[in-house]
Amino acid sequence: MAAAALRGGVRRFPWLCNVLLYAGLFAAGDAAQQLWRRRRRPGGGGGPPPDWAQTRRVALVALAFHGNFSYVWLRALERALPGRRPAAVLAKVLCDQLLGAPVAVLAFYTGMSILQKKEDIFSDCRKKFWNTYKTGLMYWPFVQLSNFILVPVYLRTAYTGLCGFLWATFICFSQQSGDGTAKSAFVWFQREEEPAGRDRERDHASTAQSTPG
Repeated sequence: MAAAALRGGVRRFPWLCNVLLYAGLFAAGDAAQQLWRRRRRPGGGGGPPPDWAQTRRVALVALAFHGNFSYVWLRALERALPGRRPAAVLAKVLCDQLLGAPVAVLAFYTGMSILQKKEDIFSDCRKKFWNTYKTGLMYWPFVQLSNFILVPVYLRTAYTGLCGFLWATFICFSQQSGDGTAKSAFVWFQREEEPAGRDRERDHASTAQSTPG
């Protein structure tokens, strides 16, 4: 019943529902990566609390630009290249990755820099755009291929936001700590895992020593 009500709402108010769902899921991706990073720190949650102001900035960028851009862009692609024939679908994926994806990455880094009041709002773009774009090519073509084949037009922005949850965890990490490469995320993960592993080994050794033979 809830799913039917959601579909009915999206059909009745497609722009509003799609944009709100997109922005909410994108902001949730930032919150998830912050909570995950905090949990991965040695001590299982030590350190400063999550920066919810950062999550609000992510939500604002997604609401003001990305959700609206996705809504208009995906409909423009469907009007220009209608249908689900293989040639039309592949052409839409190609256009999306050559034109839409660079705009989305540039807008995210620039928008976040503006909201963070950085002196050089294009610094992150210069340092991280190309790496982020290349990383996105390992993910988004497959997302949009399924989007254009399986998802009706009125739900495509919401579907992009759903898949964007995972992407948001990565790009928000890259904006705060990484360099736009998947490798930087894996390196951070391993670096955080090693101290935690050593802590567990030390606790295990201490327990073994205190246990009577």
